[in-house]
Amino acid sequence: MFFIKKYNAFLIREMTEFNLQRFNSDSARIAPHVDDPQLSTDAFDKHQSAIRVAMSRIDDILFNMKGSSSYSALRSKLALEDQDIEKIKILKIVKKGVGYDVYLTTTVDEVEYWGKVSNIIGLSPEFTSEIFKDMNLYQPKEWVIKIRGLVIKTLKAWLKPEPGIYKLIKDETLCYSVDTGRQLKMNQGIEIELVRAHDDKIIIKYDNDYYNLVDDNFIYFNWWFENLNPEED
Repeated sequence: MFFIKKYNAFLIREMTEFNLQRFNSDSARIAPHVDDPQLSTDAFDKHQSAIRVAMSRIDDILFNMKGSSSYSALRSKLALEDQDIEKIKILKIVKKGVGYDVYLTTTVDEVEYWGKVSNIIGLSPEFTSEIFKDMNLYQPKEWVIKIRGLVIKTLKAWLKPEPGIYKLIKDETLCYSVDTGRQLKMNQGIEIELVRAHDDKIIIKYDNDYYNLVDDNFIYFNWWFENLNPEED
């Protein structure tokens, strides 16, 4: 019995030397971590394990969301963020009957598209463009409505100049008094005060009388009159 005990003292016991480094035998419960993961191949590491568990949970969440309406809405929103109009360029405005058509280009994601707004100062202007035929763009109904409304709204705002002092640079043009109907022939160089702009007419003041600028005088105001208002800092 004495010699058995003596030689047993030199044996590696599962619950002594292995547990000093918190390695585990097959018969022991898994340790929460080890003191030095480099002492063992593929040793357990609580930080790496936490990352694996977190990534697994994220994969499960994405898988469950993939077919949901919320995920589809989010994906659509992210796709539409790159489809906002970056620039609108007016090429020309042409009189057609009693209305006016605006020919323009719009730029989306550095791609230029041709288009036209029919009857811009009418009751129901309409925007048509090759942008709506580009199958590389994501085109839900809401986006189409948004783009059409944005282009028309931008053009209407541009046709309504800000109040201030302007000078006629065209050779001459005619307008009529708001109150009396008296005709005013404006020659090049005349200065007028723009009082207010509406969707289809501009009201100006000259020599203490008020006049309406309509039709061509309204549509081409930005080309025919020079803005004399000092720029704001």
